[in-house]
Amino acid sequence: MEKNAPAIDLYDEVNRIAIQVTSDSSSKKINHTIEEFNKNKAYNRYDRLVVLVLTQKKKYTAAFDTDGNFVFDKTKDIWDVEDLIKDIRKLDTEQIKEISNYLSKELCDKYYAVKATQAGEIDTIIDLIEYISKHRKVKKGRKTEVDPEYKIYKRFREFADKLITEYTTLFAIYGEALEVVNDTLGIDEAQDIIIMFYLQDISIQYLDEAGNNPVLALNKLVAYFEDKLSVNGKKYDRAAIKFYLVNEMIKCRVFPNERSEYDDGEQ
Repeated sequence: MEKNAPAIDLYDEVNRIAIQVTSDSSSKKINHTIEEFNKNKAYNRYDRLVVLVLTQKKKYTAAFDTDGNFVFDKTKDIWDVEDLIKDIRKLDTEQIKEISNYLSKELCDKYYAVKATQAGEIDTIIDLIEYISKHRKVKKGRKTEVDPEYKIYKRFREFADKLITEYTTLFAIYGEALEVVNDTLGIDEAQDIIIMFYLQDISIQYLDEAGNNPVLALNKLVAYFEDKLSVNGKKYDRAAIKFYLVNEMIKCRVFPNERSEYDDGEQ
């Protein structure tokens, strides 16, 4: 019988115990586990089946039929996390320390394995800014006007609700992360101007390709940067990329208001 076989997630071959780990505390799930245990004749290898519920077990009134192949005591063989903690507290100090060390190693190894391949929101925004800085093309600045209300409510009025909703939603999640990034990087004025020129040029290009649809252009721009960042195998937080770009849009550095168009629009 292999680990992760039907009805078995963990096993102790010495003490002949099989354990099913589940977040489903229903009687139906437990009966299904017993049925699978019987179907695979696991009772030939294990004398006891334990169901570990990751949520909270119930006060079960249902009968759990094992077809007489093994004994299943619902008062002793259905555990939850609270039961585990109670049992661990009964152990001596050295045993508790051994459990603690094992869990710390397992959790840390998994954490760093994920961290190596998946960037959080702060890492995502930092890597995005660094990518822009390294791939910048210095061009002559555009004559633009910083007026987010004009941009959203006049220039892109048919998309205004969508843009405002996205900004407010993303700001609630990523606003603090952006503050941390700004404090961490300490971008100087010259670098900030170069980043602005880059974002203006590439965003206008995508906006033209999207037929002046800022929502479509923004999504394509997010996909572009996500693709460029992912060359090192990391998975980046797509929503964090979008927030950075939407925030730059509010500052009129993404989809900037061209001065000539702005003057015409204000007349």
